[in-house]
Amino acid sequence: MVNDKFLIEVLQSRLKRARKLLEKYGDSWLVLSVGTNDTNIDYLLGVHAHGLMGALLSRDELHVLVGRLERSFIRHLEENKLISDIHVFYGYGEFEKELKKIIAEYSGKRILANFASFELCSHAASLSYTFVRKLMHMAEDYEIELRPSGRFVYELRQTKTREELLALEYSVSETMKILDSIISESNAIKPGMTEREIAARIYSEIYRLGEPSFEIIVASGPNTANPHHITSDRKLRTNDIFYIDFGMRYLTMSSDITRFFVVGNIPNEIKQVYEAVVAAQNESIKAIKVGAAFSEPDNTARETFKAYGYDPEKHFIHSLGHALGVDVHDVGPPLSHRVTNKKIPENIAYTVEPALYFEGKYGIRLEDDVVLTKKEVKRLVRSPEEPVCL
Repeated sequence: MVNDKFLIEVLQSRLKRARKLLEKYGDSWLVLSVGTNDTNIDYLLGVHAHGLMGALLSRDELHVLVGRLERSFIRHLEENKLISDIHVFYGYGEFEKELKKIIAEYSGKRILANFASFELCSHAASLSYTFVRKLMHMAEDYEIELRPSGRFVYELRQTKTREELLALEYSVSETMKILDSIISESNAIKPGMTEREIAARIYSEIYRLGEPSFEIIVASGPNTANPHHITSDRKLRTNDIFYIDFGMRYLTMSSDITRFFVVGNIPNEIKQVYEAVVAAQNESIKAIKVGAAFSEPDNTARETFKAYGYDPEKHFIHSLGHALGVDVHDVGPPLSHRVTNKKIPENIAYTVEPALYFEGKYGIRLEDDVVLTKKEVKRLVRSPEEPVCL
């Protein structure tokens, strides 16, 4: 049974990993988030706040700063004794006072904070200039060595713990149950429905279990030619095509799936393109191996498209995939033909989403999620071999 107990196991695995890595980079790691602007709070605590929230992790302690109105958000951490102490505040003045209390305890130590170079690690670059200046003043007052956390966060979050990979597997499974249940219903999706109406139905189901990983994309007809289409009021028509790109953050891990559908009869041209995309996906997944260059799976997909008579330079206009984790675009290089200087490590999670787009006409994209361990490449979900007709 997947429940809060397993979430605690995921968080415990992350804390253990982060503490081990601190031996290499510093004495503690400070994360300050305004709302959802720094998902390292989600990574450490399993929640995100509406207002300010902070956490300072050392090799043997976890201090949490939380607003009085959101005190209940961290009850699960208290009950499972993951927190050393809690600093409750109301308003920014109290927040700053409580933060100073924590900082003062680390006089003479090295604190990593999330003001790293965006190019080095965007997931460790969320602190505002104002916060950075205040931290610098505190560091000076208490003789603390304040350092950016870019390399630490990159190494910490690029590879996943066993518990994280299992949580992602649960997330993908629950995500597909949502889609399958909607698709299997008679007349759940039919001509006359708008893209927004389809998205709204999916949102409704997602919120029963978790939250969307990102804003759902429903693209129909010529809108399918736009990889990042903004879901619109366009209505489905008889013999129309459409795709759904969506995911759910469940147990703090984000899934990301794209499926392609036909409402009515399938034109031969669509069948042929779909076949090429399926082949590119299957062949590129075979090329995902520990020690291979991040470029190899993407190059495999492109060579497959060429074999089917399509020009990938013209019609496959993005990389093959991206890292998955707490964020739907998580820490790690893309699976891209441009990334030739980095090797694929073990214990990672990625999307594999080959596509062919024909500008102004249509596009077909299929997206599955995979995890790579030392032993295997595990495909968490498999795209249908033929287009799904509704």
